[in-house]
Amino acid sequence: MNISDNETELLPIAIQGHTFYSGKNGLWSLNEIHQTLKLSEAKRPSEWNNAVSSELVASGNFRKVSKVGSFADELGTIAYAMWVSTEFYLMVAHAFVKVRNDSILRTRMALIAAATSDNRLATVAPKAELIDTRLTGIGITWSQACRLAGVSQPQLAKTYLVSIKRFTSMDHPTEHRKILRPKPEGFSLGFFKACSTAHGNADGFRVTAKGLVWLEEKAKEINEACRQRNADVAKKARLLKAQAKKRGAI
Repeated sequence: MNISDNETELLPIAIQGHTFYSGKNGLWSLNEIHQTLKLSEAKRPSEWNNAVSSELVASGNFRKVSKVGSFADELGTIAYAMWVSTEFYLMVAHAFVKVRNDSILRTRMALIAAATSDNRLATVAPKAELIDTRLTGIGITWSQACRLAGVSQPQLAKTYLVSIKRFTSMDHPTEHRKILRPKPEGFSLGFFKACSTAHGNADGFRVTAKGLVWLEEKAKEINEACRQRNADVAKKARLLKAQAKKRGAI
């Protein structure tokens, strides 16, 4: 799969009148953003090398692909914007807030349309089963499940689920990143389905109706954990910036 492929399930973000699309794996090209918006040469993604970027690389939120470019999910893109400038950080953060609101609205409208087109099915089947049967019987992708369940940051949600031992973390065989996926019990109990990358995502699994119900029940807990981690990352970044500024003044 081409990491820069622009076919995507995520809605695009708009910054300064320009529209940016993520790839199929939910990552945005930071090089495209940098070049299109004509940001400072000193703020090229390749120059972003600090404790925050290193942590994001380790968690899979930020990836550097040799001779291709730098890519990041929502958290990584916002963190990069924070490194560029406070003004740019606010601009990018607002862009993601807007796209999330649009995504929620589109999901709700799609559910209403599906229910309207088949009142009998909508009456006898829970929302999760309705979605599952409408998507070829192989489940739905992790990003789709997160949108429906109200989980705001899909990639960071995986990291949290690893920390509470619901997901596992393993090295990708060919890329410098971790694969975060459900534990075997999640598959055997029917919460997830294994699949080829042609039908799912790079991690090779999809969420079933049963898994979607479980994710909805965990959404509040997951979002709070993600919010706290974002706050910790931002606090650490501010501390590092203050320390660097202090050293420069000596």
